[in-house]
Amino acid sequence: MLSMNPEFTIVAKGDSMQDVGIEQGDVLKIVYDECAHDGDIVLASIDGETTIKAYCEDDDGSPWLVPQNSNYEAFPLGGCNCRIVGRVREIIKSVPHVSYRDCMRMINKVKLRKVCAPEISQAQISKTIREIAPMIVLARQWYAVYRAMADLNIVGEGDYDTFIELVKTEVPSHKNLPTRVELQRMALQSFAKPVALWRIGNAPVQGKRFNDYLKIANRTKDLLLERLEILS
Repeated sequence: MLSMNPEFTIVAKGDSMQDVGIEQGDVLKIVYDECAHDGDIVLASIDGETTIKAYCEDDDGSPWLVPQNSNYEAFPLGGCNCRIVGRVREIIKSVPHVSYRDCMRMINKVKLRKVCAPEISQAQISKTIREIAPMIVLARQWYAVYRAMADLNIVGEGDYDTFIELVKTEVPSHKNLPTRVELQRMALQSFAKPVALWRIGNAPVQGKRFNDYLKIANRTKDLLLERLEILS
């Protein structure tokens, strides 16, 4: 059966409705309807020009079109050649485009780390472990440090024993020293992959705990590469 209110689509232009999530390039599904109620987002035709605005009637019953951006002003419909064409039923977001330059900046950052990793000195590794230690409140959180070091080829994949000895040498009195069992139990799902591939929906910990692990791992990498970035 044919709908009594057929639909069509238009592409949004401008930023006058950005506060309700309508942005340049979004596709708007419009349903034909000349009757609007307060708060409806409508497609209106004014002297042959179309616009998307919110519809509202004031205390006197006079109709207005109201933009959703404080940089624009509402305007009354009285006294102009205006009609309501339809109501916005759905917003189909435009697909964002990431610039090549931004992508290459991230790619080159990873490449730089891979190239520079063998140049990380033992002194820098020792300094990193000592500085990161206060962030560790559970023995298993050392896994984030191990994973960051494995990403930079400082320790081998699965070489927990070497990592444990590094930690014990630098912070022997730490209350929560790593153990092989605690490290192995965290090498699950996305945590078994490089830190850049960790995903909160596919990790052995969730929520704040996931963010804590990610923060420790990223801080470890930053500390390890700190001097290299200064030199470069």
